[in-house]
Amino acid sequence: MAKMTSLRPRMLAALGILLLPLLDNPRFGAVAQVSQAAKPQQSVGGAECGKTSGYDAIVVGAGLAGLSAAKELTHLGRSVLILEANDRIGGRAFVGQIAVGSGTDPKIPIDYGGAWLHGVPTNPLTGLVDKLGFQRARSELDVPFRIDGHIADERQVELFDKALAVYEKAAERAVKSGEYEYSLAAQACETAEKIKQREATAGELCRSLTTGMPDKVRARALCTAAREIPKRQSPEKFCELANKTIRTTSDIALDYIPYKGSFAEVAPLLIANNGPLESSKELEETSVIDGAQFLAGEDDLVDKGMGAFVLKYGEGAQACLNSPVTKIMYRREGVEVQAAGHTYSARTALVTVSVGILQGKKIGFDPELPTKKTDAIKGLSMGNLQKVIIPFKSNIFGREKPNSWILAEDEFIPEEKALGERLKLPGYKDGRRVMAFVVKPLDTNIAIGFFGGKWAGALESQCKDAEHSSGPRSKSGCDDLAINIATAALSSMYGKDKVAEAIQPEGIHLTRWSLDPTSMGAYSVALPGQWEMREALGEPVGPDKNGAGPKRLFFAGEGTSRAIYNGSYPGAYETGLKAARDIHAELLEEADSKPKTPEKERRRAAVGRKAQVAPVRR
Repeated sequence: MAKMTSLRPRMLAALGILLLPLLDNPRFGAVAQVSQAAKPQQSVGGAECGKTSGYDAIVVGAGLAGLSAAKELTHLGRSVLILEANDRIGGRAFVGQIAVGSGTDPKIPIDYGGAWLHGVPTNPLTGLVDKLGFQRARSELDVPFRIDGHIADERQVELFDKALAVYEKAAERAVKSGEYEYSLAAQACETAEKIKQREATAGELCRSLTTGMPDKVRARALCTAAREIPKRQSPEKFCELANKTIRTTSDIALDYIPYKGSFAEVAPLLIANNGPLESSKELEETSVIDGAQFLAGEDDLVDKGMGAFVLKYGEGAQACLNSPVTKIMYRREGVEVQAAGHTYSARTALVTVSVGILQGKKIGFDPELPTKKTDAIKGLSMGNLQKVIIPFKSNIFGREKPNSWILAEDEFIPEEKALGERLKLPGYKDGRRVMAFVVKPLDTNIAIGFFGGKWAGALESQCKDAEHSSGPRSKSGCDDLAINIATAALSSMYGKDKVAEAIQPEGIHLTRWSLDPTSMGAYSVALPGQWEMREALGEPVGPDKNGAGPKRLFFAGEGTSRAIYNGSYPGAYETGLKAARDIHAELLEEADSKPKTPEKERRRAAVGRKAQVAPVRR
């Protein structure tokens, strides 16, 4: 397939630990709360898990965000301890070992979590991956898609490429308009507050609005409301009105898909590829600004897996495993963090858990998080992406290039149709599915099938009472439907007999991130109109009203990243570094603000105090 720069087969992303809507969605049922006996704490990197005080920072979560923050804090001379809920570091950076061929052949490392380095030339992790001794292999994105098992002809490929170009251009325009409108609305809100404080006038705001807004009628209506601010219009109400009036560009990604006329034929492929198979959520539930700005196009796999890279990168980090944090109390004097039967005290805390964990209120905060922070948590959501990793005894893929990303559209199989109709899943009316595969990853006889969005959630939920993590196919049979669908799609592409003869059913592995109690989903997605909430989620918080006061609570992870890195490893890495520097700066500022007495003066004062209380000696 020709240029497909927005293909972004991100797989899961990294962080410390990471859903939301599926938890309460009646279509899917509740996420499993698998009963697990509490495991004893485990120390790695020389961490003293019994030492509960004396830290500059407690880092919650040992994914890439938490690890990068801890390493940077240590580099800056700060004392730090990581508390991790899992029995391993890495978070969603997690590698499975897949048996391929005979029992004596070495197992193949395949990422359960994020597998790609996206945007290789500018990705901040590219150099680190190379430096730590890993090898990179380019993914093949320009691969013709399949419809009913047949390779798309030239006309279909050309049609898809044109439709993709139309979508990308429309999305780019929406990004520019949406960001401008957000900026103008934010300026209006700030000026409204100044008007209330008598630091600006309604006339100044009106001039800004009539100059900046194309719709002059709407601008004049806002001007009328602005003149009421000193009297009876509150700045908050005006700000709400300004956002509704100014921010008129649709932020729903689906609105920019060309699905009428000649493009109707390829619209299902385009919608699935840019929605659930890319953002891990349906396009109608995805911010076009959040999705369109993601940096991809040149994407490499890593020979031993990105999970292995994160483990290597995190070597030496002091962490206590099996230590799920349940409560964080933050005060002006510092923080207390409850985990694994201990209460750890520190000057600050850094939270790197997933948006899903925050939305599920798995961690309590005292005081409660300010409204701005809770609004940010609500404005984001967790998407779903399930991998079905299928090994084969021999090469069934013919001349397919290694690491190829392939879209496939087919009819439902009977049990798939029944599930789709029962849960009203995408495609149920037409009885057709679009899924994706990576074939021959790292030049192996493996196919990795991908389900995204609601279908991924529905298929994973079949195991809600049997499994809670990713790994080999469940002995309970709860994974059979996902496996059967993926196998049917491969049979359509490469031949039923070929697949049946070469498949190794006992070696199949699956991911189930929505059932994982330490992630509760794949990676974060901004809801329409909420793209700016990533930045809001990343803002530090103080213990006073509305989050004011000395900053004690910091946030990092892919959910807080810039749009170009949202939901991915560099987003986790970058925000971890930034949070570490912010913590260091906060502590330096506090140290500088304390009154300092020259050494001699301190000694003199101490001698004077002693003389006042000591008996006179003769």
